[in-house]
Amino acid sequence: MQETRYEETEKLNPFFSIWLSTRKTVRYVLDHKSLKYSLTLAAVAGVPSSISGIGEWSKNFNVSLWLLLLGILILGPIIGLIGVGIGAVIYTWVGKWFGGYGTIREMAQAMGIVVIPSIWLTPYWILSFIFVHNNLFTMNLWEATSAATVWFIISNLFTLTYSIWMIIIQSKAIGEVHQFSSGKGFATLIIPGIVLGIILFIITFFIITMTTF
Repeated sequence: MQETRYEETEKLNPFFSIWLSTRKTVRYVLDHKSLKYSLTLAAVAGVPSSISGIGEWSKNFNVSLWLLLLGILILGPIIGLIGVGIGAVIYTWVGKWFGGYGTIREMAQAMGIVVIPSIWLTPYWILSFIFVHNNLFTMNLWEATSAATVWFIISNLFTLTYSIWMIIIQSKAIGEVHQFSSGKGFATLIIPGIVLGIILFIITFFIITMTTF
């Protein structure tokens, strides 16, 4: 008599497991969640992610606070979804160079959940927006208060740590989708940025050269 074995699927909560169990979380989402689930998370995460950028933009333009908030709520989800779409296409294509097996749909599912940390950091983004909007950091170094200086240092250290951890999470997520190492996932992640940087450098150099003569 043949023995039938059943493998119990471990239930994960992506909001918590994405931080330390990225590959397992991505696999769980690919197997048990829909594309709509990931796109919804990407749209929600687009709101806090856009707070910082719009806050910086508001320093150069005289825009009312309510109009800025409206822009964040409307543009944030759109930007989040566009980012996932572009990332899914690029990382799927580049990953194929390293022998990856992932599809654009699978990559979109993965990219939709790797932005979960942005949702967690909503209070931080809101504080940063308030400080920037009130011109806390427009003063020079000698006029800055001790509280502003402390926040500036903590904020930069926090942002650096967050950025590094997001690179790790994204590298692991890409690696899981393509079924290769996280190292190859990291290469897939940074190659498009390097290529884009080179292109922008060449264009900038060409423009400067042409305007000089």
